[in-house]
Amino acid sequence: MPLFKPYPPMPDRLAGQAHWWATPQGAYLWRHESALSEAWLERCFGYHAALAGSCACLSKGLPGLRIPHQFSLGMQAADVLARTDALPLAAESVDLVLLHHVLEYADDPHQVLREVDRVLVPEGHILLMTFNPLGAWGIRSLFNPKRRAPWHGRRLGRKRLHDWLGLLGYDIEAEGWAGHGSLSQNHRGEGGMLERWGARFWPVLGMAHVMLARKRVSLPAPIRHRWRLMPVLGVPERASAQNRMGKIDGREL
Repeated sequence: MPLFKPYPPMPDRLAGQAHWWATPQGAYLWRHESALSEAWLERCFGYHAALAGSCACLSKGLPGLRIPHQFSLGMQAADVLARTDALPLAAESVDLVLLHHVLEYADDPHQVLREVDRVLVPEGHILLMTFNPLGAWGIRSLFNPKRRAPWHGRRLGRKRLHDWLGLLGYDIEAEGWAGHGSLSQNHRGEGGMLERWGARFWPVLGMAHVMLARKRVSLPAPIRHRWRLMPVLGVPERASAQNRMGKIDGREL
């Protein structure tokens, strides 16, 4: 008998994720994730923001984001019903994309990032929120043989995410870890000593990893014009051309 059960079908996984984010643990983590990214989002401007994920709180928008048009995107209970690896959006049409715990459960995380890169405008931003495999909840997932939500996804580390974004040409503008409190069901210790000490002394052990990256656009090198000395300056045009070409074997070209 295998130690770990296989992953459930995608519809069951999506339903399990949506249910988990409605629990006290999910609401606790979302509060800390949004609080961490709120100051970062003040630097993001534009017209359209796509918020992808299974959390129902995404329908209320992102705290601190000044982009006026924000819409949720997903396969269930979203403003736009779509797969994140095949977005029904035009190229370079969105100023910011939030992937709220999407890459862990995607069949092809690389394709999801490529789709996000396609729809982002130049200098647009991507906000990534993933579970931290080195955090308390990430370690707990190793002892979850039933693969219940939210532990039925990939374990994506910080270095791997940096490599993926670097290959696509993104600059990391800000990153941090959210959720250093208790794992209890009631979360009565929220804001207590464990959370304060964890955020201060062991930030990398947070439950979630949050990262803001900007789409880098390489500008083409300017073409330098070859200016010629005109006859009005007292230099014949033919003589100027001969001086530029030089001489070969004592003969003028």
